[in-house]
Amino acid sequence: MIILLNLLLVTSLALLLAKTAERAKLPRLLGMMLAGVIVGKYAQSVLSHKLPAVVAETVFLSSSVFQPLQQDSFLDLNLFSLSWSAMLKKLALIVILIRACLGIDRKTLTHIGQPALRLGLIPGILEACLVAYASSMLFQVSPVEAFIFGWVIAAVSPAVIVPQMLTLKEMGYGRVRKVPTLILASAAVDNVVAITLFDSCLDFNAAAPQHLVMTILSIPIRIGLGVAVGYAIGYALSLIFPRFKGNLGRAAIFLLAAIALHLVELELAWPVASLIGIMAIGFAVLAQDPNSARQLARIFNQIWKVAEVALFVLIGAEVDLSLVAEAGLVGMVIIGLGLLGRSLGVLISLAGTELNWREKFFCQISYLPKATVQAAIGGIALTMVKSGDLQLTNGVETGQLILAIAVLSIVIAAPLGAISIKLTAPRLLKSDEDLY
Repeated sequence: MIILLNLLLVTSLALLLAKTAERAKLPRLLGMMLAGVIVGKYAQSVLSHKLPAVVAETVFLSSSVFQPLQQDSFLDLNLFSLSWSAMLKKLALIVILIRACLGIDRKTLTHIGQPALRLGLIPGILEACLVAYASSMLFQVSPVEAFIFGWVIAAVSPAVIVPQMLTLKEMGYGRVRKVPTLILASAAVDNVVAITLFDSCLDFNAAAPQHLVMTILSIPIRIGLGVAVGYAIGYALSLIFPRFKGNLGRAAIFLLAAIALHLVELELAWPVASLIGIMAIGFAVLAQDPNSARQLARIFNQIWKVAEVALFVLIGAEVDLSLVAEAGLVGMVIIGLGLLGRSLGVLISLAGTELNWREKFFCQISYLPKATVQAAIGGIALTMVKSGDLQLTNGVETGQLILAIAVLSIVIAAPLGAISIKLTAPRLLKSDEDLY
């Protein structure tokens, strides 16, 4: 009963704050993230000792949300080392990627292919390099450690971007030049690059410099295999779907296939970019069975209404505001420099495309938000240092600094990007009405 009451209170608070944000002409997700900050670990540590134990236990998210799941004696999977929070965020991210891919047909994908690939590579690389340079100068860390800072900060947030781009598509903004679709597709590539090179930097050592080179060369292989495997799965699903009379069965099979592909990358360490592969499943289903794709899109739109609450509340709950002060002004300078590099990378990526200056400026704004990846990997270096699996120049202190700057990037860039997208889209992108 305590757990159910906890979920009811947290969900109610998230929806109330989301509605308040809407009335203030702000994105709903900001209200949900604020709810997470209020009921998460930070607020609990500050307020719980001032409240009766029963009230504190009921109101705040249970600490078990952030603890690893019980390891089964005969299962040795990385999945079971994740917390409930991490698992729910992954599932919500998969749902939102499915929503995105079911609306991108082959013709559109061909049209935006090269710009989307450039947009997925260049801005993140420039941002990571600038953050790494600034970190090495200001914190006196080695180049490899500086790039750990860089790749933690560099990833853009699909959790923030995708819902807003889907809303803009539904409203008809930027439809002529496919601007929202371009941003949707490129965000997945951006995440694959950032996470892959972050993992590589953690494993990297001076005695094996070829490891980093091989990792960089593996990125196009991971992306290509992700597209190929995902498309093959989608094609197979399109052949299976006619055997299912109900759409719920098709949706369940689609979701299980997407989860299975992600687990192949997570558990077996296959060189498959599962986030891109999940989107490729949707591309294939839409190409082979458009009617089923439209019906599935409607179902996942409803699933997302539940998943978004879990995703943004849990992201907010991971934000420990005490770390923001630790990062301080220096952290803000590093993050600002990185965002400038990302904006420059967007302009370089879109050079020579048919987009006008307003649409390019909107792409720069849309590439600001950070949340999902930073919340997921910001504390990994610190955990590895404490366990003795990673050596950093200043040990735990450097690990804490990486986590602090990751948290600060969420606090700054998530609301900045989300609000800017909402406010500027009607001014910078043409809607369907403007075309007539």
